[in-house]
Amino acid sequence: MFVTGKGGVGKTTVAAGLALAAAEAEGEAVYVEFGDGAGARRVLRDRPSGLEHVVLDPSRAVAKAAAPVFGSATLAKLALDNFAMRPLIRAAPAVRELGVLELARQVVADHPGKRVVFDMPATGHSVAWLKVARQGRELTGRGPVHDLCAKLEAELISPGRASIVVVTLPERLVLWETLTLCETVEKEVGLSVDRLVVNRVPHAPPENALADAVAMSKSEGAVGDAAENLAELLSIRDAVRKQVMEALDETVHRYGEEKGGDSGLTLLPFASTDPTARTVAEWLRSAGAA
Repeated sequence: MFVTGKGGVGKTTVAAGLALAAAEAEGEAVYVEFGDGAGARRVLRDRPSGLEHVVLDPSRAVAKAAAPVFGSATLAKLALDNFAMRPLIRAAPAVRELGVLELARQVVADHPGKRVVFDMPATGHSVAWLKVARQGRELTGRGPVHDLCAKLEAELISPGRASIVVVTLPERLVLWETLTLCETVEKEVGLSVDRLVVNRVPHAPPENALADAVAMSKSEGAVGDAAENLAELLSIRDAVRKQVMEALDETVHRYGEEKGGDSGLTLLPFASTDPTARTVAEWLRSAGAA
């Protein structure tokens, strides 16, 4: 499962929540992030024993991924870490992306039968990573690179093997950009987006709460003043909620109708503080998304 989205939309928390929910439901799962592992330290403070955390370092991906090709990590390091190859690898992002994908494939291969959730980089980078295997296979007719790309497509990035989850925010511009991302993934990667998670959706005020607050605001004294302030807050909250739902109707629901329904749409509530992965896992289970 690949989880992606723009930076700042809560992608890491949702990815960790999906992995945590899978571990609790299935007994074991793997949460994979790229970089230094800071994401898990932030959102998985109480990680259960059944949830394995794997960190993949893109800067070292090429050498590690090339080890099977050269027969050993030592030979791969000797072949790649020389004055001629280093600038070539730095100048060819696709080489690094293939290396990262191969490490991701190895993680899946090392954990057969387990749900593996990848916390992908922000939007643009993740699409580039996911489509590089198809591009590499089409550009190379044969040889080690062609075989590697074919293996990545067959074992990692193919319908039935991979699922895509996109995280977004309930703002019109961000939603339109997200739908463009979904279409790009379908056209350039060959995978449909299985679930669209809209994060930080304002709660609907409790039924009759605004009317009751307005009625109480007519009382005299401190009770009336407090009820008047509450009525104002509830009115603002209701207006924001309506704007969000209108934006969803204009974008996501229309997109869902074109695709045959909104079965993959999940709305997560707004929280006053950053939720933990466990909180998000509970929200996902309540929404039937985990």
